[in-house]
Amino acid sequence: MRNVFLVLPLLLAHPVAAQFTDSLKVVVGTTLTAATKAYQPLWITANRYGTLTDRQYDAATYLRLRNKHSLAQKPRSEASASTPHPPSLYIGYGVALSNHDHLQRTFLPELYAEVGYWAVHLRAGRYREVTGGVDPTLSSGSLGISGNALPIPKAELAVAEYTAVPFTRGWVQFKGQFAHGWLGDTPDIKGAFLHQKSLYLRFGKQRLTAYGGLTHFAQWGGTFSSGRAPSRFRDYLRILAGASGNAGDPVYQQGPIDVANAVGNHLLIPDFGIAFRQDKATWRLYTQTIFDKGVGDSSNTNKRDRLAGLKIFSSDRLVGLSWEAHHRGLLQQVVVEGIYTKHQGGPIIYQGRDNYYNNGTYTMGWQYQNRIIGTPLFLNRQTAERYGIPLDANVLRGWSVVSNRIAGLHVGLKGTLTPTLSYRLLATHVQHYGNYYNDAYFTPAKQQTHLLLELPFHFSHFSVTVAVGSDFGNLASSTAGLLRWEWFIR
Repeated sequence: MRNVFLVLPLLLAHPVAAQFTDSLKVVVGTTLTAATKAYQPLWITANRYGTLTDRQYDAATYLRLRNKHSLAQKPRSEASASTPHPPSLYIGYGVALSNHDHLQRTFLPELYAEVGYWAVHLRAGRYREVTGGVDPTLSSGSLGISGNALPIPKAELAVAEYTAVPFTRGWVQFKGQFAHGWLGDTPDIKGAFLHQKSLYLRFGKQRLTAYGGLTHFAQWGGTFSSGRAPSRFRDYLRILAGASGNAGDPVYQQGPIDVANAVGNHLLIPDFGIAFRQDKATWRLYTQTIFDKGVGDSSNTNKRDRLAGLKIFSSDRLVGLSWEAHHRGLLQQVVVEGIYTKHQGGPIIYQGRDNYYNNGTYTMGWQYQNRIIGTPLFLNRQTAERYGIPLDANVLRGWSVVSNRIAGLHVGLKGTLTPTLSYRLLATHVQHYGNYYNDAYFTPAKQQTHLLLELPFHFSHFSVTVAVGSDFGNLASSTAGLLRWEWFIR
């Protein structure tokens, strides 16, 4: 009888355990990279969430686990039986353990937990994210978060999927998020925070849809060598609104705080697009631009670089066109993008010189752990040093992003060659004009081309990926190979 009582809980728990491990995915893998120069070509390491180093030779070994448990599921009606039906209540989690940099660094590129009800979820930790309407596998990268840097630890409340607005019969949908993140320590700033929020609206359904949205990022708080930046709740409210500082508050008299302008380093990304669904394929046209600061008045110190007015129609933008087939084939998806960020409001200081991703107070700029968070087509200081670009500290004035004025064309392709073999091809050409503080070196503009061919072989319990990347031009030339083996434990 005693044995019965011992076994009974296990038998009762078995169906629950089966349900809870239903979507469990466990992967073990190793990625080997080798280049002809002391650095890797761009597309070997870019937009891989900071998991591969830029060393000439390296190996990255990792274990990744993800799971989602459905706790409640509303029965599906016959009318909606052919459409996806997400669980009404679920919990999920993920963890990834990785080692690279010649076995010198072990870290967690993912560690998160989430609970969701229908389209709403609460998620906390380090998780993968790409913002905006760009394709995460073929795009050159979002201007907001592209997946180039290691994910920033955050706590987020979001409506993750487009959800119908009441009384619109599904013709108007929305999604959005509200998040708080921790940026860690840099040599100049300790313990800075990230604020992130977005709101998107989509109109139409079935064949033709159009969307528009705005994502707001702000770096704020932290401790400088001269004092603690404003970090109270009342300061947070100013961050939410992009408001200026309080000159009468003693807290705003310490540290390099810009009282007249918006507190913190703000970045806004307006995002618009349309999609047309045909019987066999879907077309998408999308665009993003950068709103780094408003137009100020050079003669009035109280009206310099104000965060006022959205530059929705700025000439600086990313524009993309995507075609995606609904079934696997030799050519399954094509993405063509143009990017132009050369103008930046013009060369007149306080009226232009927006200096994207750079900031005089938060000197790390729009970076996390020395990797650009947004488009990897810009050059940061670390990459410039590897390329051997002469860096004049007096000219650059400490800017972290060395070249943010660019014009480029990007093409991405993917498809299926055989039942077990697919491919991904990226080709990018960029003209670099530096920034408005280092024009001399980038005059005339420096040309650079980045190529990648990736061939994943998929089998039932494992996959092998072979890739070749090559960079050539006025800035750097390097060719590299990548070999990845992944074993699907579950």
